Amino acid sequence: MRRYVIFVLGLLSAVLQGEELRSAPIVFGQETMDSFLPEKSGSPIPGSEKEWEVLKNSWMERIREECFSGWPESASGDEPKEVFEAEKDAVTLRAIEYTSMGRRLTLYVAHRKGLEDPDLVVLNLLDTAGWEEFLSTMRPGFEKQLKGQKLPEGDLKSFEQHQRMFGSFKWVMAYAPPTGVGPTRLGPEKAGKRNLRLQTAGHTIDSVRVWDARRAIQSLRSSGGMEGVSLWLQGSGRMAGVLAYASLFEPEITRLDLHNPPVSHNDGPFFFNILRIMDVPQALAIALERSKVVIYQQGDKGWEYPVAVAQTLGWKTKLQIRPSQAGN
Repeated sequence: MRRYVIFVLGLLSAVLQGEELRSAPIVFGQETMDSFLPEKSGSPIPGSEKEWEVLKNSWMERIREECFSGWPESASGDEPKEVFEAEKDAVTLRAIEYTSMGRRLTLYVAHRKGLEDPDLVVLNLLDTAGWEEFLSTMRPGFEKQLKGQKLPEGDLKSFEQHQRMFGSFKWVMAYAPPTGVGPTRLGPEKAGKRNLRLQTAGHTIDSVRVWDARRAIQSLRSSGGMEGVSLWLQGSGRMAGVLAYASLFEPEITRLDLHNPPVSHNDGPFFFNILRIMDVPQALAIALERSKVVIYQQGDKGWEYPVAVAQTLGWKTKLQIRPSQAGN
């Protein structure tokens, strides 16, 4: 299991697990697998902003129609509802329930006690290992509030690191376990049946998770009190890819922090038809126009396309590739 460090201005010391546990793999028939195969390889490097607009708009139209057509037309359902707010040792933890495609998911929001006018909020989309780290970190202060979950051993050192971070900076950390992670995780047999139902409705588990991430962003702003606050998105592995796509559909995402994202959809996230249209590097190129993107990995292999687009269109300062921490 690899570990990744949450970077916020290079100062965060809180650590989350980053390797997704895949005990409930997606189940596909051959006809479904065929939809992931690429029709062609390579994408043109735009020579001008005008060329880029044509290319980008074509991709966005196609992924809406061919990959995410099963999404609701709008966010409907119950309004987000605060489940609890608790304080411990100058740290506040809130839980907000929100609806995503008929499922109730929970968003957790942590910050210093009495925080007003935060400077930054970081939304972490958690995989299974990240969920375990979140519970371990928060258990020393909020075991009573989290008692409905299967709690790992508490990590007092990590909790104290959060205390110091919140005491020093006007930051908010939000944590969102999407469908299939944490409270909505199923065993292999039930997860397989769920994934088959999703396929029948035109979804994959990852296309659902992109919608979950969008709803978490919307709920954080509307009910979490973070409207107008600079928003960073952070994820590891497959969840990093999910967040990259969520950022294409939500406004005013300041920055993406992506830890060891897959360089191809062959490794996830999995969407119907996506490789007939583009791959992960092309999605990051689109994201670059809207947000700063920081990739944490060993070496810079795999990201030649967004690097070339950034150089051509004058976005060089918006893309950074940094070494991942030892053990990632």
